[in-house]
Amino acid sequence: MRVGSPLSLGAHVSAGTSSIGISRSGGAPGTPSAWETPRPAPTPGTLTLRDGFTVLDPQQRRLSDQARAEGFAGLASYLQARCRQQASSAQLASELGTTTTVVRHLLDQAGISPSPRRVTAAHTRRATTDQHLAARAGELGFPSLRAYLADRAMTRRWPSTTIASELRVQPATVQDRLDQYGLPRRRATIRPYRAIQAQTACWAAKRQARLAELGFADMEDYLRVRRVEQGWSLRRMLAELRVGSALLKDQMDQLHP
Repeated sequence: MRVGSPLSLGAHVSAGTSSIGISRSGGAPGTPSAWETPRPAPTPGTLTLRDGFTVLDPQQRRLSDQARAEGFAGLASYLQARCRQQASSAQLASELGTTTTVVRHLLDQAGISPSPRRVTAAHTRRATTDQHLAARAGELGFPSLRAYLADRAMTRRWPSTTIASELRVQPATVQDRLDQYGLPRRRATIRPYRAIQAQTACWAAKRQARLAELGFADMEDYLRVRRVEQGWSLRRMLAELRVGSALLKDQMDQLHP
């Protein structure tokens, strides 16, 4: 054995790394020679991105879960479907439990253009009217508005004005819903004088019963309290009394000649 050889120094060489830190390949661990130094073990929790993989932040993940809870496949399909239904940004924000700013950002990301405000407002008004009509039909004992209209327009052959009076809406609204369901419109015919008197007396009795239920002696007493003292609007009084606007306006004119 030659003097100065590695073994003559008394160092113990193992199968991998010597006791003085020399690697088997000849370089010390941590040197720039990557082919000489073994790669470090993978760090736990490291996220590796691959093609087609999308990272969702916690907020977007929550919104996606909410969209699925609404019955949609995901957030994108939810946004597309609701915008087709003319839903406003405020409605979307309420359903998703977020703000309108976030909703607009999501729509921009998805390339979806929300409906104009006028169209959305008209759709909202129509939906509100439909809810009122369905509720009123239910009060009258019908399972749906269609069933009510079929009874009144086809079975009883009521004119649109009479149906509108019972539903407490404008005749144009009734005509629109009749057209929607493919039901016939009927014009009012001239009724006998006795029939008109009987109908007027019936309405007067219902009106007086409603006033008594609210604690008023007559219409003059009601208007003095609600209109003069409390300053109620015409719409609010109509909703409470359940009468036509023409009658109430006439009574108000008599109160303030």
